[in-house]
Amino acid sequence: MTNQDVINAFVNGESASNRNMHTDGRKLWSYYTVIAQHTKDGFIMNDTRYSVSTSKVQSYTRYTLRTYKSVYNVPIGEYDLTKYM
Repeated sequence: MTNQDVINAFVNGESASNRNMHTDGRKLWSYYTVIAQHTKDGFIMNDTRYSVSTSKVQSYTRYTLRTYKSVYNVPIGEYDLTKYM
């Protein structure tokens, strides 16, 4: 499964995973950090800079979502983006 497949599953509210990404349909993780999350008002996107590979995933996710609220300064390992709103 490609990274884009995992992102698409997240957007559609489905579970999916590959080597370094996974989603339960509500949150999208790159390694151990949530990079996007569904809320009742739409999507939250973690725009904190991490590694080159996570930056690519973030870019693909931003392009796929198109509309989202950004959060920054999220530490590695974070599991909930709502507290950064």
